[in-house]
This record gives sequence, C-alpha cells and structure tokens, in this order.
Amino acid sequence: MSTYRTDVVVIGAGAIGSAVARELSKYDLDVILVEKKEDVGGDASRTNSATIVSGYDAPEGSLESYLAVNSNPMFDRVTKELEVDFKRIGAIQVGFSKEDISVLKENEKKAIANGVMDVELISGDKVREMEPGLSKDIKAGLYVPRESIINVFDLLTAYVENAVDNGVRLMTSNAVQKIAAENGKVKAVVTDRGDIETKYVVNAAALHCDEIADTVGKRYFRNYPRKGEFFVLEKDLPYATARMIAPIPTPLTRGKLITPSIDGNLLIGPTAENIEDKEDKATTREGLDSIVEDIRKILPAVNPRDSVTQFAGLRPAREPAEYSIKAFDDLHGYIEVNGISQGVSCSLAAGVYVAKLLEENGLPLIRKDSYNPYRKRIKLFRECSEEEQEVLVKNNSGYGNVICRCEIVTEAEICEAIKRGARSVDAVKRRLRAGMGRCQGGFCGPRVVEILARELEIDPTQVCKNEKGSEMLWKINK
Repeated sequence: MSTYRTDVVVIGAGAIGSAVARELSKYDLDVILVEKKEDVGGDASRTNSATIVSGYDAPEGSLESYLAVNSNPMFDRVTKELEVDFKRIGAIQVGFSKEDISVLKENEKKAIANGVMDVELISGDKVREMEPGLSKDIKAGLYVPRESIINVFDLLTAYVENAVDNGVRLMTSNAVQKIAAENGKVKAVVTDRGDIETKYVVNAAALHCDEIADTVGKRYFRNYPRKGEFFVLEKDLPYATARMIAPIPTPLTRGKLITPSIDGNLLIGPTAENIEDKEDKATTREGLDSIVEDIRKILPAVNPRDSVTQFAGLRPAREPAEYSIKAFDDLHGYIEVNGISQGVSCSLAAGVYVAKLLEENGLPLIRKDSYNPYRKRIKLFRECSEEEQEVLVKNNSGYGNVICRCEIVTEAEICEAIKRGARSVDAVKRRLRAGMGRCQGGFCGPRVVEILARELEIDPTQVCKNEKGSEMLWKINK
C-alpha cells in the first residue's frame, strides 16, 4: 500500500467535510479529502430535505445558531460562484391551538435574539391567504422569509469539484481505519488503501465520528442514527405549496415538513426514529403512514398516490446532544466536527470556523493568488431553449440522444458527469436526475449502465448501483 504526505486530512466528504476542504483550498496548503464511499456527499447530507435554514429556531447563543445564521446569507454568493440552483421561498411554521400560538410567539422572540429579524407572526387567515390549501383549523403562523431550498446533490458535488480544481486531492472508496498519534501530536491517518502522513486531521465523519475518535482516545460521546423517512411526490400538483410549511417542533425533531423541491417535486416528511443500525435505510409502513396522517392535518389534500418514490436518510444524532467543533490541548492537530444536525445549512460558516480553528492551532493560512471560486455546472439540455438545444446537438451528437425520458437527460450530459467523477448509477442519478422520474430508471437504467461501462472501459457486470457489491448485472455461465 502507498504512503502519502499532506498538510491536512479531512475525513468525510459530506456537507461539512466538503465545505471545509473547499475553504482550505483557498490557502497555500496540501489537503486530502478522504471518503469511504464511492462518491462524495456523505449519507445525511444527500438524504435530507434539501433546505437551507435561517437559524431562527436554534437555541439562543449556541454554536448551532452562530453557524446557521452566519451561513444563510453566504449561500447567495456561493451558489452563484458554483452555479447551484438556490431559491429563497420562505417558510411558515403553523399552530392549531393557544398552546401552539404561545410557542410561535416564543420562536419569534428566539428568532430576533438570534439575529433573524425579518420573521413575522401572522393570523390563520393570513396563512391561508398565502397558502390556500392549508387546513382551516390553523390559527396562526410564524412566517420566516429566509428559509430556502437548494439543489443539494449539485451543491455537494460543486464543493468538491471546486476544491479539487484548487488543488485538493480527493480519495474515494478509501475507509479510514484509525488516526495515528505520538507524544500528543497527530502523525498519520491510516486507511485501507495506505497511510497518509499529516500533522492535522479534521474528523468530519458524521455517524462514524465517534468510532474514529475512539482511535485517539477522544470518544467521550456517542453517535447514533436518527432515521427520517420521506415521500417524494409528483411535480406540479394542484395542492402543492409555494413555501415550506412546518409544524410546531418537538424536542426530537423539527417535525414533518411540506417542502417544495428545487426541481418541482413536493417532499413530505421526515419521521424521526432513533435507531442503532448505522446502515438501516429501510422505509416502513408505519413511518410512511405517520407522514400522511400528520401532513394531512396541515394540508388535507395530500395524497400518497401522487408519490414518485420514498426514501429514508440517517442523521448523525449525538449523545450528549450538542454542536461540537473543537481542538484539544492534549492532542495537537486533531479537530473534532460532530453533532451538526443541519450540516448543509451550516456548512459554509463551518468551513470558515474550522479553518480559523486550524490556524489557531498552528496551521499557517496563506491565501493563494491562484484561488478560483468559480465552478461551471454541467450544461443541462432540459433547461436550454430550442435554439440552444440545436446548437448543442450540432456540436455534440450526444445531446441528441435522450437517455432519461422522464427528466430529459442526454448521453452527452452523462458522459460529462462520468468525466467529472461519477462512477456508479446512483452517482449519475444524483448529478443529473437520470432515474428520478416517474419510471424510476425503468427506461434509462440499462442505458446508463451501458454508458458507464463504455466510458470507464469496464465490463458491464462491474457497473454498480453505488458501492462495490451492488453490481447491476450478473453474468450467467451456461
């Protein structure tokens, strides 16, 4: 196995780890981003509700509040730099009783204390004026205009693409086994594909942060999965809301939300179930039924028959529950990033926060003149005018071969995604939406496999859905 050398190793290419890597790429540093899966994006980050929160309901004075409130305005600039779709659609937290209204008033005070000053307490009639399909039983709402939606798959990919363009080395399918330390200092990161000698490590491994922390004696907490199940509903539904709609939160969760997606689907959920199995992403009848039951109290017309698909994601819950980003006096070079329940929303500020923490611990941050904050997204055929489409097809015949009919994804786009690092059917799906439509890959799936095999110069039986072991095809010997 090989031995590598670098200044900083970032463990985990979820939202936080990827944002940290991009932030560090601004400086004259050698950085390696290590991810055990075959693609970037982590687990929790790419299976969430694809929203950017304002931090209005975060605990006053907490690190959660600090990161969320400061990250939120950063997305306006960064999404333009990275060409990621982002919309400020706002949210309404709704209440049905006097007790609920008291909570809304407290949340209004909390929002103002957190620096989110543009919230507004509105009547039930005003709620229905803004969103006519909502229940007549709603008595009041808290309107939060800064709540936003984003193309989360593209954001996560863009963080890493831009970081790599600026010199970060990406190592996927590379599982970290332990951190090696000596005399109170980080020495190396040991992976299943070799050792990486380094003086600084950022442990942003989400659900597995505690396991890696254990290798250097810093497991004073426990990470466990909080499973959230979702429905993805059709586009252009007559009862779809224009804004995010949220119930009164519980101590465990923000509740089951109604969320318009950036691509036009309606997302409802999630559930919130604390489990132990860090790989359990199965949906359940009980969980999905509970989503429909609770959402219908808010949006009576919602219909599970409008579902395109369902999925479950795992959020990295923490015991004790807290946002934790810190260094340790007795282990120089080790940075813990853990318990971030709104990882996508907090990622930009967290990147800066971690960079400055590394600097405080002796890492020189010398800005590079060559740093380029911009990233060009893949040209999407479905978003082009007829005239633009004609030009694309004329210059590249692959744009004339539509592979995914539901989402209008062409061969040329898939080839570009593979060129940029997609190595599996799911990696193509996340970047381009091939397979996310009504047929769920029934038409385009075999064609995506064929293109992957051709472009990667591998046998079709080696093409995986995602991780090794999920091969799409089997060769039968007669």
